[in-house]
Amino acid sequence: MLNRVGPGDPTTAVVFLGGPTAAASEALRQAADKCLQHFIPTLPVFDPTLGTLQSQLPESLLGLNAVKWVQDASASVLAGKTLRLLGITERDRRIFISYRQTDAAGLADQLRKTLIDVGWDVFLDRFSIPPGVDFQQRLDRELAEKSFVLLLETPTAADSPWVEHEIAFAQQRRLGMMALTLPDTRPAELYPAIEPSSRYQLDDTDVTGSAPEYVLASTSLERIVDEIEQRHAAAYSLRRESAMLEAGDELRRCGYEIKALGEWALIAEKADQREIVFVTVRSPEASDLRIAHQLRESQRPHRTPTRGWIVHPTEDIDSDRSSLIHWLSRNRKVAATPVMLLAGRVR
Repeated sequence: MLNRVGPGDPTTAVVFLGGPTAAASEALRQAADKCLQHFIPTLPVFDPTLGTLQSQLPESLLGLNAVKWVQDASASVLAGKTLRLLGITERDRRIFISYRQTDAAGLADQLRKTLIDVGWDVFLDRFSIPPGVDFQQRLDRELAEKSFVLLLETPTAADSPWVEHEIAFAQQRRLGMMALTLPDTRPAELYPAIEPSSRYQLDDTDVTGSAPEYVLASTSLERIVDEIEQRHAAAYSLRRESAMLEAGDELRRCGYEIKALGEWALIAEKADQREIVFVTVRSPEASDLRIAHQLRESQRPHRTPTRGWIVHPTEDIDSDRSSLIHWLSRNRKVAATPVMLLAGRVR
């Protein structure tokens, strides 16, 4: 299977089931090395009843945080960690609904409530922006926070300047996107910047009622939510893979040797300097700082200068968040930086 997997594959994570036989296998060693070279998320698993960690994994995987298998207690832990590697966790399921109120207020509200019920963080302007807040500024901030945009492609959505801004913002920052195209939207009314592969076409049996209060039929609603889940997971993982590759390229240009550290992290070494890089696809948060700090502490050799970095894809972090991250990191050798500025920061 690994022969069909390359850098940037959005659907693959590898669980390496360790053991003495696995550790001795040359074919599995080469497969593990390939995963690390291509930044394919890899989760090593070992059984403490079979011996030490070192006796059950190839050398290239010993630097990763392995999962200890305990009979009858580890299946759910392993499943959760695998989903986290693929970016399918509730903390990262964030979606921005872009729509025109005069066309699709009912559908937007239905999707908002349904997605929240299954664990999504949903932005919908009518419910998410308090009175007195700068509307444009808040929209941009929310878009930067989300990893996926759902466009309700109705007959006049393409005429809305707000929709135009939201889609342009999302495409510029390579956010995941899905256009849910309503049955009465004619070809000439489709949003021109949306790729056909990003569309999901509804038919007359999928909706009930009429604009602007039509909603999805119950059977169609479940199917659409499943489709959003799948497309979000693929887009999220692809974006994170791209950021990992870009961060690795930036560090190599500075003369560093790179290897994957697991859990969406890299370790870069040059002479007596070491950099630990944790990659996120959204604006950094305090929890990211904790992860980067723990990675740095666990990978810092005695007397070797080691810095930690939270690498993210956007330069436009809001000032409050930027100040908080700076304040929290001021006594730690950990900092946040957009991926495109990483090379300049580590020099």
